[in-house]
Amino acid sequence: MEKKYLVILGAAFASILFISFIYLEKDADQEVRTPLVMTQIPLWCFEKNTDYLWESTVTIGCINEAQSLGATRIPIPTGEVFELNPLVKTRFLAAEAQAKLEGFKIEITSGFRSEARQLFLFNQAIKKYKTTEEASKWVLPPSISHHPKGIALDVNYPTGPTGAKWLEINGYKFGLCRVYENEWWHFEPLVAPGELCPELIINALAAIN
Repeated sequence: MEKKYLVILGAAFASILFISFIYLEKDADQEVRTPLVMTQIPLWCFEKNTDYLWESTVTIGCINEAQSLGATRIPIPTGEVFELNPLVKTRFLAAEAQAKLEGFKIEITSGFRSEARQLFLFNQAIKKYKTTEEASKWVLPPSISHHPKGIALDVNYPTGPTGAKWLEINGYKFGLCRVYENEWWHFEPLVAPGELCPELIINALAAIN
């Protein structure tokens, strides 16, 4: 009699294990087959003719005459450069249009510079500040400066700090950031449009040390 009950209990226990295994396998299969939700990456588009800025996605892109502001930080180019980066220019034009709507004026007073021009300005800074180290806090040599790379902007220099302050506050929306504590006019595309800008660096020399 006891043997009979043991057989029955053993069979019941085996059945429970088998059913549990089936449900576990089913749950695991459901997890594997659950579709992934893809996040759309935002992309801002600017129409120069109308000063119209609108939001799209990287998947859809910009249509008609609209130009993209890009969806990432603009990297430092490695090759030779002859003009201001077109993406940087588009970002600034979009910011300029928005600033105008809000009653502020911003303009590029110095963007792309040839290496010869940058070297001239660097030598002038050495004469003014007496040492190479002190001069580099304000003007970098051409091999390091981002002006000859086409990704640096001086905005409203030297007489328009109010407009430049607007850009400092709002520039992140367009992927443009003020870089140095001692230069209210110097901006670069340090982030993707919409990302917050990093903390200011004390001066240009500190940025390379």
